[in-house]
Amino acid sequence: MFTNLLNAKPRQPKVRPNQGFSLMEVVIALTILGMITGTLFAIIQGSVRAASQVEQLQRENDAINRFLDLCRKAFTTLPSTATLTLTSLDPNNPAGSAQELTISGSTHCFSFGINPISYEDTILGLRPDPNGATDQNGLLLQYLSLSREDLIPESDDNSMAMRQETTGLSAPDEEGRYWMPLLPDVVQLKWRFYKEDDDTWLEEWDDSDWPALIEVQLVMRDRTTPIRMVYSVPTIQIVAGNGSTTNSASQTNTQTTQTNNQGNGGRNSGNNSQNSTPNAPPNPRP
Repeated sequence: MFTNLLNAKPRQPKVRPNQGFSLMEVVIALTILGMITGTLFAIIQGSVRAASQVEQLQRENDAINRFLDLCRKAFTTLPSTATLTLTSLDPNNPAGSAQELTISGSTHCFSFGINPISYEDTILGLRPDPNGATDQNGLLLQYLSLSREDLIPESDDNSMAMRQETTGLSAPDEEGRYWMPLLPDVVQLKWRFYKEDDDTWLEEWDDSDWPALIEVQLVMRDRTTPIRMVYSVPTIQIVAGNGSTTNSASQTNTQTTQTNNQGNGGRNSGNNSQNSTPNAPPNPRP
């Protein structure tokens, strides 16, 4: 019996010829792979969306800065002949009504179009989005636009037709005025003029004198806090000319000439007196 045990061969485990993963292992692996892929896709999508929002915000800020810089150049270089008029489109509700700012007598104000140097009035106002688009707060989006009579000149027999029957944003308004967009995605635009004599901010202005300060407030799309900028208007002091200055100079020159003539006359008279002095008689001989 012991001989049979010593001669017996150990049993070897049965090996299946084509052994693979079980169904449960495959399901678990696919679940883990799907979770990893979904997480990576969400991270990448969020990064792309954030980069797009940052780029859009940067473009919006650049457009706002360009408009504010144009306003700064226009207000700080006003000629003495310029006048400013701030009108509320709804006189019954000036606080919540849209406004139009009219700049007259400034030839280099907002130099655009075929005629960059213009003697026509420049008007700044809001034009509603032709598609009626709104932002996340449900507020209507508008375009801050510029209107000027010679911005798009009318056609005649000797020039190419520039004005055409258009629709949408390029179409004229109820008064037949054409507008050029300067800043899109504006929700609210508000102007205020500071009158130093009364120490008050006014939302309407028809005075021939300039205000001491000009304030503009912009509320952009998906924002609630307005962007505020205040501009100072140059102070022009007209000093009356002093006509006595020329007369005084003339009198001074006249007095100087007379003094010189008197001095020359004195010297001449002295010379004449020396020349006219009679000769002394000769000494008598002893």
